[in-house]
Amino acid sequence: MSELEPAEANLRTYLHVLLRRSHWVIAVTILSVAVAVAIGSIQRKEYSASAQLLVTPTVTVPISSTPQTISPADIQTQLQLLTSAPVKERAASRLGMKPLITGSQIGQTNVISVIAMAETPSLAAQTANTYAEVFVAYQRTNAINSLTRAEKEYEAQINAINSQIQVLQRSTSPTTASIVSGLTTQKAALSSDWEQLQVAEVETPGGVDLVSLASPPSSPSSPRILRDGTIALVIGLLLGLAVAFLMDYFDENVYTKEEVEWLTGGVPVLGLIPKITNWKKNRRVKLIAREDPLSPITESYRSLGAWIQYARHDAPLKTILVTSAVGTEEKTSTVANLAIVLANAGERVVVVGCDLLRPHIGTFLGQSDDPGFTSVLLGEKDLKSAVQHVTKTPGMALLGTGPIPPNPAEMLGSAKAAEVFGVLSGEYDVVLIDGPPLPVADALVLASYADAVLLVVAAGETKKGQVERATELLGQVNARPVGIVLSGV
Repeated sequence: MSELEPAEANLRTYLHVLLRRSHWVIAVTILSVAVAVAIGSIQRKEYSASAQLLVTPTVTVPISSTPQTISPADIQTQLQLLTSAPVKERAASRLGMKPLITGSQIGQTNVISVIAMAETPSLAAQTANTYAEVFVAYQRTNAINSLTRAEKEYEAQINAINSQIQVLQRSTSPTTASIVSGLTTQKAALSSDWEQLQVAEVETPGGVDLVSLASPPSSPSSPRILRDGTIALVIGLLLGLAVAFLMDYFDENVYTKEEVEWLTGGVPVLGLIPKITNWKKNRRVKLIAREDPLSPITESYRSLGAWIQYARHDAPLKTILVTSAVGTEEKTSTVANLAIVLANAGERVVVVGCDLLRPHIGTFLGQSDDPGFTSVLLGEKDLKSAVQHVTKTPGMALLGTGPIPPNPAEMLGSAKAAEVFGVLSGEYDVVLIDGPPLPVADALVLASYADAVLLVVAAGETKKGQVERATELLGQVNARPVGIVLSGV
């Protein structure tokens, strides 16, 4: 993301990031959903069915008359016993296969679910019901065995008391009667508990009771393509957003007006030029200001021209150098279209081709680059004969580049060059210099002839460091740009 000051990193900044990186968000989201659907399509279908068991109080020894309650620990104990090895072994023996079983408590109730997974709906229901029945029987058997052991212990205690009573009844001691009476009372209490244990042995459910049988499910529990696809959609969106912001954070290119103004220390962006599609038509350069004067792109150039006309009322602004940070920012296209809209507004405009590295201005305007500016400097042509009137655009002239010299910086810095610019500024309302990009020293030499410098920056192509370096180079010759043209927005 752009390293703007905190005050600038507002909602609009984030929206710009999402707009620029929307293809990442869309791609990651589509990929996530596609992967989820593909995996779900090749997965084997599984069905789940559940039977329900009610956890009930178990009979304790000694038997209490106080009603017993079910604690959370009792529920957890039953869940642990549900998936214990002995229960699984008994269920596998009945089913003829190893069952896939899980247990869970239903809410905060005393009911637990026995959930079975199988390859078919009927098998899932059969497995859940059989397993639940096995578990209920297993718990009942354990409870009956526990009660049977308690009965035997009671029987042993009762028999021991009977033996003591028989021995005491043969005794002639005066205290025998009271001891026998106590033993008889103890025997009666034990006998009562023994009888209750016998009744409990018949009636006990063993701590769990089957309350609901499982039914065959109508749809598979896994895979659930719609659910998985929805989850993948959400996850994909989040991942896409993360990728978008991560890509933007490490992206060194410039995209917005706010970024450019911050990087240049507050130099205003005077023109936002939309991207021109098909700018080369049938190998012929497309001049949008001439071919489509009502387009939004032409209107952007027209607004830039209006600013130049307005600024001339406050300060001398006749000679304008148009340069760029590197060389891919549509600099020459900006010069050509800006010249056309100024000429159509009634200004007398001359374009001077001074990009001696890549001379294209003549091609853009449908004119010849030779003879041109260097032809005049070398004395091969006089200025008047070297200047061409641009066809189809009254009031506009072109001084092409001319032949490329071996020492362009020295030639541009000569007294003859200064004289040419002086004559042109006296004859025309606006002199537009199509200069080379700023890494080239020629641009700094040309800046000394200009009343103002326009810096062209390409959105999404020019890097932040290149903008900062361009501003720094212009500052070294006291030619801070008066405005930025942000193209390709």
